[in-house]
Amino acid sequence: MITLNEAEAVDIGFSSVEEKNESKVFQALDSLTGIAEDFLSENEEADAWRVILSISDIAQSAVQEGMELVTINSVLALGKLAKIAAKKGYGTVLNRTMVATGKLGRTAASNSLEAGSKVAATTMMEIWNLSSPEKKDQEEIVAFSLLLRDIGSAAAVQGMEDTLLNAITCLGEVGKKVASESREDETISALLLLEEIGKLAAEKYFDEALSSVALSIEDTGKLSLKNKLREAALQSQWALETLKVQAEENFLTNSPIVTEMALDSFKFPGVTETDENTGKLQEIKELQKKVYSNL
Repeated sequence: MITLNEAEAVDIGFSSVEEKNESKVFQALDSLTGIAEDFLSENEEADAWRVILSISDIAQSAVQEGMELVTINSVLALGKLAKIAAKKGYGTVLNRTMVATGKLGRTAASNSLEAGSKVAATTMMEIWNLSSPEKKDQEEIVAFSLLLRDIGSAAAVQGMEDTLLNAITCLGEVGKKVASESREDETISALLLLEEIGKLAAEKYFDEALSSVALSIEDTGKLSLKNKLREAALQSQWALETLKVQAEENFLTNSPIVTEMALDSFKFPGVTETDENTGKLQEIKELQKKVYSNL
């Protein structure tokens, strides 16, 4: 395959998407991936990010044209470049590549590209695991959670329960991880987003997905209790109570039972909502809005 220079690859990438010429798009993406690898190897962080952004932009255009194989190829390229960025210690490039992957997954889900959106969510988790927990700041974790929520929500709207389940699993892993690290605000943020996806699952009559949300919330709630994250544990209880009502109102089969059992497994008495609880939730919702506006 002929290797293109950066300008040629970008031009051919976009024009070939318009022409729906899959092989030429692959050629352009392969060339850009190689160029980005070289920049990373040469410690040219800014140049590497410029090329990665071009890969993302071409991929976004391909998604709009329904080119799922191109979408998957692009996501895998982003994952490969993220691994190199992690090895080189380029945290900014790593985080930006994760966001680009999440946005690509969101667009793929919105355009009913099920395989592409599932690969994007899985690749996001792989990128997430490339850096140690202590290197992740609060906004980075919230951004990651929001993008998983977006992929799940878009999948639910398009009727893709398998993709929704994948996103729920990933978001549940985030919730458990931050709870185990005693990061209460980030835990509550993940719980709020799981509840949001759970409500959408109930509206779409996705019984299995709602059950999966309940189990993820239960696991996060138990870890919150173990680590004395009182506000997070309380949020877990509230979320399960809300979702139980949603499941019953929509006459779902299994999720009302699953949510009830989840509640029974860690519900604790004598805790009621206070102004402090309400204030904490509002604070975290404002943080989510701020982070989302910068994505």
